[in-house]
Amino acid sequence: MEPLFLILQLTQNFIKATWWFFIPIVLLPIFRSAWLFWRQELFKSENEWAVLELRMPREIKKGVRAMEQVLAAIHSLRNSPANLKDEYIDGEVTRPFSLEMVSLGGEVRFFVRTYARYRGLVEAAFFSYYPDVEVSEVDDYANQIPVNLREMEERELSIWGTELALIKESAYPIKTYLKFESPAEEKEFDPMSTFIELLSKVKKGEFVGIQILITPSGPDWADKYRGTIAKLKESATKGAAKSAPSGAMDFAKVMRTPGETFVLEEVENNLSKSAFAAVVRLLYIAPKDIFFDAFARRGVMGAFNQYSALNLNSFRPNYSASTVIKRFAWPYVFAKKRIMYRKQRFLYNYRRRETPPETFMGRVITSHWLYWNFHSIPFVLNTECLATIFHPPTQFVLIAPHLKRVESRKAGPPAGLAIFGEEEEIEKFK
Repeated sequence: MEPLFLILQLTQNFIKATWWFFIPIVLLPIFRSAWLFWRQELFKSENEWAVLELRMPREIKKGVRAMEQVLAAIHSLRNSPANLKDEYIDGEVTRPFSLEMVSLGGEVRFFVRTYARYRGLVEAAFFSYYPDVEVSEVDDYANQIPVNLREMEERELSIWGTELALIKESAYPIKTYLKFESPAEEKEFDPMSTFIELLSKVKKGEFVGIQILITPSGPDWADKYRGTIAKLKESATKGAAKSAPSGAMDFAKVMRTPGETFVLEEVENNLSKSAFAAVVRLLYIAPKDIFFDAFARRGVMGAFNQYSALNLNSFRPNYSASTVIKRFAWPYVFAKKRIMYRKQRFLYNYRRRETPPETFMGRVITSHWLYWNFHSIPFVLNTECLATIFHPPTQFVLIAPHLKRVESRKAGPPAGLAIFGEEEEIEKFK
């Protein structure tokens, strides 16, 4: 026992003598994380936002590829801290955008939320590729959603919501619009038709919202997946090379099945484009007497399943971030309380378009002991994948009964129109 006692005594003496040196080392990362969260929240609170509604014409002849170019233009608006002052004093973070499809009692509408100063640039991006789509600033429809559960009870409403996640890592793409295209027009299909048909079935008084929060990623976003590329480049028949004759060794090492070649090409193509960190939320609110969460839970998820590719990637519900829990799952107690906090958190995140805090302490500070704020799982989608999920419906989609449309095409004045008057008078018409 004496050697053990001596070791404990020496350890105690060492701690007493050096605590002043090690405690700051332990606390410094915690302080840094909390400081960054505070400064970033101040930066976010100073931003002003604009909600733009996309009103569709009777027919859109542009394909999904045009939306990919719009997203590329939006990606170019990315901001990021340029120095230590921007990061630690100003708390600058990359501003997110939001692409939203909602059904208000069966009327399907498309919205884009952007930083207010970017409004003109976002409008220009849409007008460049979709000249017939009308883009106008509107009041935020999310203000019609109850603020909290107390208001929901007063209005006798029920809620269901969840976030989506990817089954595999973001290096693997989902099934994109290129797979839905066909040389034969009668075989052409726009996946947006599934969403519009589904959202148009929403009853009066019900609300269904699909919110896609996107934050432009840096140009080096694909670097973290170099290991995935290296692994895919390894031959699946590498084991056969060990038993192959010496003359056939090189052939066995490079041999790859058509399926492996296809996956490698798709992953490399996915990593070659600009991308966004995405958080996808699904929200369903309805009066209690007609509330049917299976409509959104299975219907909307079924619409997202059309982007599934078994050898690539697909979406799944993120049950940890949903408003439903299993009573006999950990931590086993306070099931009703945990459901309440989940619903309140989801309402708050959807209305405010909240992205998960970037720092560890930010997530801790915004947590409740019954529901920790570590469940959102942002993933990366490139412009091709995002354009597949959100784009103005093409000519192959029947939109007449379901969407709020532009009834007539707007045109500007003819070029070279003579304008007379003083400079002050002309300014009135600009």
